[in-house]
Amino acid sequence: MRHASLLLAPVVVALVLLEGACGAARPVYYYSLDPPAVTPSAQRLEVSLLIGHVGAPLVYRDTRIVYRTGPNELGLYQDHRWAAPPAEQVEEMFFQSLRASKRYQSVQLVASNAQGDYVLRGRVDRFEEVDGKPLSTRVWLHFSLYDPKEGKTVWNQDYQRDEEASGTDVSSVAAALNHNLQQGVLQITAAIDQYLTANPRPAAAAK
Repeated sequence: MRHASLLLAPVVVALVLLEGACGAARPVYYYSLDPPAVTPSAQRLEVSLLIGHVGAPLVYRDTRIVYRTGPNELGLYQDHRWAAPPAEQVEEMFFQSLRASKRYQSVQLVASNAQGDYVLRGRVDRFEEVDGKPLSTRVWLHFSLYDPKEGKTVWNQDYQRDEEASGTDVSSVAAALNHNLQQGVLQITAAIDQYLTANPRPAAAAK
């Protein structure tokens, strides 16, 4: 794919801004990441979850969209950016999805100083366009559940998936990354549900 400034009509554009003086400016396109649709559960687990900080390498804590041209070579689009750094949006997506599921007694952010039975910790290891034919996207996530009472990690899971983009423009890449991430969120949240259902806390089971 040619990495130049592209004048497009992106599908998931949140905002278009012009930087610099009129006449000399190039448009900067901003893209959002949207959480997957979640069907609320009719049965609730008596478990309180805290959503911890989602870490990432520096390049994925930038708003510029990342593209990979080789095994060890990355580039950044200057004119195509996320509305917020991917790591921050992934954290918010898990928070919204788990809360919308109504599966848990409570879902709070660690920063809220709330108490919880488990802390969900995560990391974004890849979130990028992958150049080639066909053009594709790559999302790698790692999440774990930490039990503060036991002082140890009790569950963890990886999500690693490439998804082909529908076109060769950056808006198609952004849409594919968004869908790829949604699949990761659904897969990991389902695995969390499965683990907590199979391993109820003694205090919760006695209620």
